[in-house]
Amino acid sequence: MHYRGSLKLEIIRKVGHIAAGIAVVLLVQSQIMPVAVLGLLILVLAALILYNAREEKELLTKVLSINRADARIPGIEILFFFIGCWLSLVLFPRDIAFAAILILAFGDAIAHLVSRRFGSTQTFMTKTTYLEGTIAGVIAGSLAAWLYVPLIPAIIASIAAMLVEAGELRIGDHHVDDNLLIPLIAGAALWVMALAFPFTIYPF
Repeated sequence: MHYRGSLKLEIIRKVGHIAAGIAVVLLVQSQIMPVAVLGLLILVLAALILYNAREEKELLTKVLSINRADARIPGIEILFFFIGCWLSLVLFPRDIAFAAILILAFGDAIAHLVSRRFGSTQTFMTKTTYLEGTIAGVIAGSLAAWLYVPLIPAIIASIAAMLVEAGELRIGDHHVDDNLLIPLIAGAALWVMALAFPFTIYPF
């Protein structure tokens, strides 16, 4: 987690984060936006980001930077967010995928905001991770995922996702983006529970 800029801007950014997650779930659930269409939109966004990285168009940079003005590559966080959502929808059953996306949308956003505003207890994992934020992220993610899976599995999946997010997983010298990790970890945890103990996810 990196806390830059004003708290007001961070709140606006995280509200957009939550709104994007809700929009993906509702659009896919209502069949307004098929998963294949989301994949095509991701390809278009990736092409725009690559084009802008080469050409550095002022207007396009402003549009792509709307989520985070200080990003090294404008638009890259938005791209990873939607890739994480898409992979969840492709890899997991719908209810599990929707729960994982909402853990990303709510858990990650609330964890960042609470850590920034109220964080005081630093964890052993990184210098920028605060226990208050991780706990708040688990609670928010669990309650959101509860819309699609039972509460106990939702809590377990949220804990798994927030612990990995707090640890800032790296491959070599590269940090793996939270927006990609969180839904995959949450979805994998729910999927394993569904395979090992089906009644925990599908009690009826």
